[in-house]
Amino acid sequence: MSREANYQAIILKKQAYGEADEIITFFSREAGKVRALAKSVKLAKARLQNALQALFWVDLVLAGKGEHLPKIIFAEPRKTFSRLRHDLNSLKRAFYASELVLKFTPDGQRNEQLFDLLLDFLKYLEAEGTDLESALAKFKAGFLSAVGLSATAHQTLESHTDQLNLALALEACSFTDLNLKTWSNIAPLQKFLSDFIVYHLEREVKSEAFLKSVI
Repeated sequence: MSREANYQAIILKKQAYGEADEIITFFSREAGKVRALAKSVKLAKARLQNALQALFWVDLVLAGKGEHLPKIIFAEPRKTFSRLRHDLNSLKRAFYASELVLKFTPDGQRNEQLFDLLLDFLKYLEAEGTDLESALAKFKAGFLSAVGLSATAHQTLESHTDQLNLALALEACSFTDLNLKTWSNIAPLQKFLSDFIVYHLEREVKSEAFLKSVI
């Protein structure tokens, strides 16, 4: 990392560090998943406080390198997805997606396809009149493609032609095109994709239970 580095990023996680600092984990277009230190961010007058919230799409500038975490010296939101945050069903799906990116990606590995997928998913959830179930299935299918597992998933689905064709159709369309078609019987594919992800992740996706909860 150079002395100062610029990132376009989506905030995935905040972790307390000492009394006033936080470790921010974000997924960037330029370098994939990165962790950085936000100094004194929990203080009342901290300038960075309002810009470093989970699921924000932000511009960041980091300084420092070596053994210690780089420090965030500038953060400015591009989009806060305020409408999404007031819709529990959309928010559940956003946190599910962010958890997959957080748990399934190595640090410092650039993946523009995955960054664009996550960003497009959040933008779709922010819009009105969304098809949440088909959008979630599309994100899962796109996620597998972005991390190099789509071919294996397609092979596993070869004996389930309807589900395979549905998965291929979801991968091929854009989020904005989802509303132009009625996606029937998506539940079996939804379950397959969730189970396939957990099997290959070899870790529990905690937000899956939250996703299924009824409040």
